Amino acid sequence: MRQCKQIIDLVSQQMESKLPWSIRMEVKIHLLMCKNCHRYAKQLSFMQSELNQLEKNLSSVSLATPAKKRIKQSFKLAINESSND
Repeated sequence: MRQCKQIIDLVSQQMESKLPWSIRMEVKIHLLMCKNCHRYAKQLSFMQSELNQLEKNLSSVSLATPAKKRIKQSFKLAINESSND
């Protein structure tokens, strides 16, 4: 059996890519037995779903034209200052 630290790493990897079946089963069994790793996995899953939801909500937000102009001007000033250094 793997240690908790290894399971936590696998849980994180599992969110990014599909793990082999045998490793997924090992993680699942460990999470059934270890309440701390189970809690961590639930928290990680919750954070991922909330961040995905936030990303969806932010994609529908747009800035007002004056705000866009101020940001553009700030970038121009920053570029000019950095090129003078």
